[in-house]
Amino acid sequence: MIQFLSILKNPLTKMVFNKATEHFRHKAEKTKIIRAAEIEAAKTISVEQIKQQENSYKDEWLCFFFTIIFACHFLPFTQDAMQRGWEILEFADPMFWYIILTIVGASFGVTTMNKIKKK
Repeated sequence: MIQFLSILKNPLTKMVFNKATEHFRHKAEKTKIIRAAEIEAAKTISVEQIKQQENSYKDEWLCFFFTIIFACHFLPFTQDAMQRGWEILEFADPMFWYIILTIVGASFGVTTMNKIKKK
């Protein structure tokens, strides 16, 4: 027991304990600030914006569009065109793919999660 108390009085042990304590305080404060910012951001979203998204058909159009593209790969009379399209897209600028990913991610990611939360 005496050895344990002497370890606690050791300057190195005190320094490590203080650093760990500072770390956890900082992390708790950071989490509190982030949550407060999220709450403020949620307050700025208007009811009108949410209602506009409820009646939006962009998800359905995107789903229909990608379904048609997928189906065309299996139709014999469109396979040559689909192959040629992929060959052309091989040389597309990476920014093109970032834009496509942003559009699809924004549509299906955010709005789909909102729809799941409502259920």
